[in-house]
Amino acid sequence: MDKKKLLRISEIADKVGVLPSTIRYYTDLGLISPSSTTEGGHRLYSEEEVVPIIRQIQFLVRKGYTIEQIKKEIENIKNKKKILVIDDEIEICELITDLLKDKFPCEIKVARDGFTAGRLMNDFLPDLIILDLLLPGINGFEICRNIRQDEYLKHTKILAITGYDTPEHKKEIFTAGTDDYLSKPMDLSVLYTKICQLLNIELKTNKK
Repeated sequence: MDKKKLLRISEIADKVGVLPSTIRYYTDLGLISPSSTTEGGHRLYSEEEVVPIIRQIQFLVRKGYTIEQIKKEIENIKNKKKILVIDDEIEICELITDLLKDKFPCEIKVARDGFTAGRLMNDFLPDLIILDLLLPGINGFEICRNIRQDEYLKHTKILAITGYDTPEHKKEIFTAGTDDYLSKPMDLSVLYTKICQLLNIELKTNKK
């Protein structure tokens, strides 16, 4: 990993709004890990790897979790990604859930309306949101913008699902803050590939 892209403790602390001593504390507890060190022995961290975990820790602290409970939750998070599917069609939700559970080491939750989506985004803190942009009574683009403005969801990946695959619509999708998009009808192989890329994970292999 390129050390030029890694951040010192003070820089990571600034990113998440805590004291450097808090980052050292989380590191000493084994909740986060440095990616490298400088020649002088200073720890260097990957923003992409540790900031989402620190956000999760802050979230759990806010909910009153003990250190031991936080350790267990963070270990689960490291081993299993969390995916939130937001779509009003129950058949689509069930299809995506069944497909993803079979292919990825993940925990999946579903929201079929704006209220449930908002609650789960705040309580579940997903690593990836698969979002149908055209939901009845819900502005999918506004949801994307709200996610990007939420300090706990800034690093959540968004995969938008759209039935309008035009250059203008594509531009609007990315302007709203999505990381990638998939046009309908969904190509499952493309869906799997995009999820692997967004979460930096591999498909599970079925052992016989």
